[in-house]
Order: sequence, then structure tokens, then C-alpha cells
Amino acid sequence: GTALPGAVILDLKRFDAVTVDPKNRMVTIGAGVNNRRLEEYLNLLGWTSGHFPQSMNSASYGGLIATGSVGIFSGRYGKIEDMVVALEVVLPTGRILQTKSIPRRSTGPNLNAMFIGAEGAFGIITQATMKIWPVPERRIWATYTFPNTHAGLEAVQRLLGSEAQPALVRLYDEDEAAGRVSRFGFPQNSALLLLCFEGSQGFIEWQSREAGQIISSYAGVFHGDEAALHWYRCRYDTSGMLRYNQLPGGAADAIEVSAPWDRLEGVWREMRRALEPLCEHVHCHFSHVYQTCGSVYVIFYARSSEDTCAAGIKIYEKCLAAALNACLAAGGSISHHHGVGRAKANWMEQEHGPEALHLLFDLKHTLDPDGILNPGVLGL
Repeated sequence: GTALPGAVILDLKRFDAVTVDPKNRMVTIGAGVNNRRLEEYLNLLGWTSGHFPQSMNSASYGGLIATGSVGIFSGRYGKIEDMVVALEVVLPTGRILQTKSIPRRSTGPNLNAMFIGAEGAFGIITQATMKIWPVPERRIWATYTFPNTHAGLEAVQRLLGSEAQPALVRLYDEDEAAGRVSRFGFPQNSALLLLCFEGSQGFIEWQSREAGQIISSYAGVFHGDEAALHWYRCRYDTSGMLRYNQLPGGAADAIEVSAPWDRLEGVWREMRRALEPLCEHVHCHFSHVYQTCGSVYVIFYARSSEDTCAAGIKIYEKCLAAALNACLAAGGSISHHHGVGRAKANWMEQEHGPEALHLLFDLKHTLDPDGILNPGVLGL
């Protein structure tokens, strides 16, 4: 949350220009444009950015792109890399790179990809051209329970292979679902699935019915929309983690990893198994899913027996290591959308392999020979 000793923070909030191109369904924005404010402005014109991460009230687009952000409606609009059309980037040497605002070209490697998720290590994003979509006519929310997480995962994978593609999918395992299950009077020890469909009235009504038929074949039970809407209204609340981190010797964080479907359930089980002996509470859900893979979102709440800040840091590092080691051993990736920074840097060679990491070092040295931009992030 603060600058490293001796470091300089670049504040790009004054890079705030916005130019909407309705003909080509694009918007060109400065890197300092706030996610929430852009969405509100686009909505006035009948458009949406399609990007709704938990950080949208405070995040700027330069940061969203540099960290490889994903929003809650990724099932409909995709991830940040699916939205970026063009970038302007100031390289560490002072040169300025501008890629073309043409969404599809076959002219060599896509240079945008070099900076999306690079966490500022290769250059400073100053401007971006992004895709936009018409504001959807309507949303339909739905809540289902399952007898266990396995049944929920099977249903979700089947759903994603159908034409009833939800804009939002969130599946909570039995432990994290317990609070909501109790609040709304659902069957105890259930896994909980929240869905949202976006689009024209007739189409999403058909999608919702089709989804219900698929889900019921996996013992899923429909419970209306109240629980899903309650989550949507409260989705920015992170007070639980903040309170734990403020406790002497306390540590809490969210670790989001990814894995293909044949390993996803195993990654979830192994991460939970690794963290439970170290933590007072472990919450797990699946917040982004695709036809080929999904994300496991693990929130841990730990407390050291020593009531000191140093003890809190120590238990945090122990929990992070246990979770990431379990993820990698089960065949997952160490981050889906929060990035690497310095905290996960020690796992980058296991994540990529030595040759790929060596290539990243070569890129860093070529673009930033003096190592002035975010040294240490991504393990570089």
C-alpha cells in the first residue's frame, strides 16, 4: 500500500481524457480515468465498459490493465485482455509506443499483450482504447443450492458448454456458503450458486429457463433471486478482512488461482487442506469460470499466538506459502487476476519454468536496462 523505501510514485490521475467512438464501439481513455466514473459516463450515452471488478470505485484503467484485471461479468464481456484494443506506453528509455486502434491484425505478435498484466515492469501505460457494449436491456438473477461443491462444479461446467451462458457465475463451497445459507433459510451444508444473465428480455428469459433445467439435473434447487441480489448490493464489502488485518498478530487475504477443469476441484481441496491447520477460517468460492478452466478464490483469516505486527507478517507469509505450494502441486496457476507483485515472486520459476522466466528477464533488461520501473515485481 505504500512506496518502497527510496521509490517514487507516479500519479497518473490527470491523464483523464475520454473520447467515445460509437461507430466502432470503442472508447479511448487516459490511464488515470476511474473505472466507476467511466462506467457512469458511458451509461449516460447508452454504453457500458463491461468491466466491474471489486476495485472499480477506486481503480484507474492504467492499473486495471497493468494488473490483468477481471470483472464480475467476465462470462459476458471477457477479461481486461479481451477488452483492450490499443495502448500508448512510455517505455523506460523515454520512447513512446503507440499500437493501432484496430482490434484484429495478423502483423506479428500482439504488442499490447506485453504490457497487460506486466505490473508496470516493462513500461508506463498512459492511454488505452477499449471495447464498449450497449447497456443491456435487462438482468435476471438466480440462486441455487447443491448438496455439495462437487455437484455444483459439475453443473457449472455443463452450463458453460451450453448456449445458456451466464454473465456472472459464483459458486460457494459449503463452508463459505454457510452464512448465506443460514441467512436465507436454505438447506444446511449446501453449496451455493449465484447467477446473472444479461441481454434482451426474451433471450435471457430463455437462458434462465435452460440453465434451470441443466442445474436441476445435478440436484440443484432454485431459490429465487434474493440471495444473489443481496450479494450484488454488498459486493464491495471487505470489512472482514480489514478487521482481521488490524488485529495484533492477525492476517487475512484473498488468494485467487486458476486451473483447468480436470484439476480445479483438486486445487480447491488441496488449498483448503493446506490452510485449515494454519487459519481460524478459510472461505472458498469459484468466481470466474470458462469452458476450459476456472478460478478458485480462497480467503484466509489467521491469527498468531503473538500479538505483534511481526508475528502477523510471519503467519501471513506462512499461509501464502502453504496455499501457493498446494496450488502448484495440484496443477494450478498462482494467480488468476490479482497478479504477482513481490509477494508471489518466489514462485514465478515454478509457475513458468526456467526458460520462460529467463525470457522475461531478457525482456526486462532490453526494455528497462537500468531497472527503474517496479524492480522486483514478477520476480524480475
